[in-house]
Amino acid sequence: MKLELDLLNCYGINQLIKEFNFTKSDASNGVHSLYAPNGTLKTSLAKTFKDIEAERETKDLIFPQRKTKRDIKVNGQPILKDQVMVIDSYDESYSSKQLSTLLVNDSLKQQYDEALKEIDDKRALLVKDLAKSSGKQAKSVPEIVCQAFNRPEKELLELLSELFAKENEDFSSFNGFKYGDLFSPKVLELASTDGFGQDLADYVETYDKLISESAVLSRTFNHQKASVISKSLSDTRFFTASHSVNLSVRGERQEITSKKHLDEILQEEQNKVFHNPELKEKFSKLDKKLTTKETQEFRDLISENQALFPEYKDVNKFKQKIVISYLQAHQSAWEDLVTIYQSNKHIVKNIIDQAKQQETLWRSVIETFNMRFSVPFKLSVDNQDEVILSNAVPVIRFVFYDGRDTSDQVSHQSLLSVLSQGEKRALYILNVLFEIEVRTKARIPTLIVIDDIADSFDYKNKYAIVEYLRDIAKVPHFNLLLLTHNFDFHRIVGSRIIGSARDRRLLASKTATNIQLNTEKYQNDVFNAWKRGMHQNELYMLASIPFVRNLAEYCGRDAHKKKLTSLLHLKQDSKSITVEDLQ
Repeated sequence: MKLELDLLNCYGINQLIKEFNFTKSDASNGVHSLYAPNGTLKTSLAKTFKDIEAERETKDLIFPQRKTKRDIKVNGQPILKDQVMVIDSYDESYSSKQLSTLLVNDSLKQQYDEALKEIDDKRALLVKDLAKSSGKQAKSVPEIVCQAFNRPEKELLELLSELFAKENEDFSSFNGFKYGDLFSPKVLELASTDGFGQDLADYVETYDKLISESAVLSRTFNHQKASVISKSLSDTRFFTASHSVNLSVRGERQEITSKKHLDEILQEEQNKVFHNPELKEKFSKLDKKLTTKETQEFRDLISENQALFPEYKDVNKFKQKIVISYLQAHQSAWEDLVTIYQSNKHIVKNIIDQAKQQETLWRSVIETFNMRFSVPFKLSVDNQDEVILSNAVPVIRFVFYDGRDTSDQVSHQSLLSVLSQGEKRALYILNVLFEIEVRTKARIPTLIVIDDIADSFDYKNKYAIVEYLRDIAKVPHFNLLLLTHNFDFHRIVGSRIIGSARDRRLLASKTATNIQLNTEKYQNDVFNAWKRGMHQNELYMLASIPFVRNLAEYCGRDAHKKKLTSLLHLKQDSKSITVEDLQ
């Protein structure tokens, strides 16, 4: 891959014209390292590439009136946002948006989809029927059903099975009412007020008293249940077959031989109840509270169906009755769904159990990270089965270890508050690795621009970064452009990743008119020269002190570390140390 830069007035870059050759070969792996002293180029170039990634315009922040040019090409064509990924030095708020991709298991997902296909088909048919009965959109039906019984939506199928197994009353007299008409937000708000609630309680008490005094009706056999029986007898052509029923009216048995006769008796009793002066007075009090525009439709509905009023004494129970009435109206579709669900339930459960135990790419990234980095936290995904099978958003759990054989679960924000700067960067890098793994799996050709990612790390974790960079560089469709103002890190990358490709180890220098990227002149390992000449050259010896001091710390040589520290910082014994002491 060839990358061409032609930049003018981009975040302080006065002018930069450069072509990079990222072509991979046995001797070269598509990596360029660019060392830039502070204020030269590094952050400005990273911002410019980030603008491409975010599809933003590039400008000069200090001198916005200056004309900006941003001409970046890959193999002669303008670079696209999907061809570049910028890894900032540190971004505390960054998290991979494609983490769920790493948790995918295509084989299990296919088995799960096949097992659920027949269930989903039956579910869709029932939901469509319930949507018609309730007057709600199909997507709202599962929420309505589960909310009525205080169950989460993911338990919809189990809930429908439990309801089907129960001996439910016949609520078919309710299935002609639309859910939104019965339970509009304004009506529910009004029903929850103390004044309305007291008036409603008075109405119900009077209604129950009148029902209990009825010659035909009772609390357990009110006009709604009587209406259900009348309809059922008519639907089954009971009277047409010359059958009759005996009705007890004021203790006397009365034979009923037609639906018309039965309805007349029931209507007469209903009129006695609802035309009762005392009940009408109670209704009038409630009616006066239904005068607003928002409650007008409900007022019209309830005026024609006063028998609904007592149900609002327990709104949640009423919702359950309405839901069951809708289900009963579509008994066949309800039964088909429950039957299919029960027959496939154990198959689905087995697949879910497998999904919870799956070894995914996500786990592989975590294990490699834990092996290379020393950090006091571990990660897990609480809902791995739902992510794999249902495309749910991953719920990440952090467990913090304090080094005393104890651990505790913490939130992401709490974790950040106790981590050191280097540990925070390690967590950030872990999120970056998730994103890179997704691109690796998707085989997306990408120029990865890396902005001083090794800052604030000790030597051990800095070399862990180098190992990661070496791994990433080996991916055929990745090319790396490393930007750093840490010359030590630049040299490490040059020797351990780039190797002998001299033209890919660059140094930036800035003039008043442009920025030059020059090939690094001295690339041999300086330590070999220093070791050979240290006994003859005092400058070599003095230059080695900081490195040897860090090496002593890493190897646990505390006495040597303390002695060399006294040569870097003024200590009590600093002036008494001789060259002979170092030998």
